[in-house]
Amino acid sequence: MDNLSAQKKARYYRATVSSYITNLIQLNNPWVAAWWSAAFPGMGHLMLGAYIKGFTLFIWEFIINVNAKINLSMVYSFTGEFDKAKEVLDTDWILLYIPVYIASIWDGYRKSVDINKIYVLAIKEKAPVVPFTLGSLGLNFLDKRPPWLALIWSMLMPGMGHLYLKRVPAGFFLLLCWIVCTYFSNLLPALHLTLFGKFSIAKEAINAQWALFMPSLYVFAVYESYKLAVEYNKLYKQEQAEYLQKEYQDLSISIKKINEV
Repeated sequence: MDNLSAQKKARYYRATVSSYITNLIQLNNPWVAAWWSAAFPGMGHLMLGAYIKGFTLFIWEFIINVNAKINLSMVYSFTGEFDKAKEVLDTDWILLYIPVYIASIWDGYRKSVDINKIYVLAIKEKAPVVPFTLGSLGLNFLDKRPPWLALIWSMLMPGMGHLYLKRVPAGFFLLLCWIVCTYFSNLLPALHLTLFGKFSIAKEAINAQWALFMPSLYVFAVYESYKLAVEYNKLYKQEQAEYLQKEYQDLSISIKKINEV
């Protein structure tokens, strides 16, 4: 029986390697998943590999937050302009925001706890990992990749670290979100004006509603790409060790005969 057939028959397995993604289960601190869900709904789910739910919550956050003017209201609150914060806030939209926001945090925590339990069972079952795949959309394989390199790519452009790690859906999604936020926040024009010393004009040019999305996106992309690289390296070592143990550990080698030769 080959590894792919054995993996499909296993009750729990640790990872899947397809032509466009390497997805795996891993041990996570449930509070970290909850914290990322609080920072930006959907991030906790992306960290856990739950893409459909994560992407949906991401889009929901953009739509509801922009219409409710939550970020803009927060900026006014931070600067002590509480009257303006009340004026810009749309209560109709924010009442839709609160229940889903709380549910996102709770679900990120709950899913992380469940995945940790499954991870323990999967490690004990030791279902084989298929380390290489070649398909019409491309090829993918397990190998060791420097975590610091994934971190640098994400620092240069959020999403690029995930693409480097063959996390294609999350990579392109984060890249698209970053481009959209950069455009609507007027970040580049404001940065250009700042470099020329036109600080007052740069301050007026920046769109705080969209700019406030960017710190969470940036830090999450950097953090998760580094963490994923570390976990992929662990998976690579586990798969290689299990393969060598299976194929070579039980070989009967006569040390005495070798010495005689």
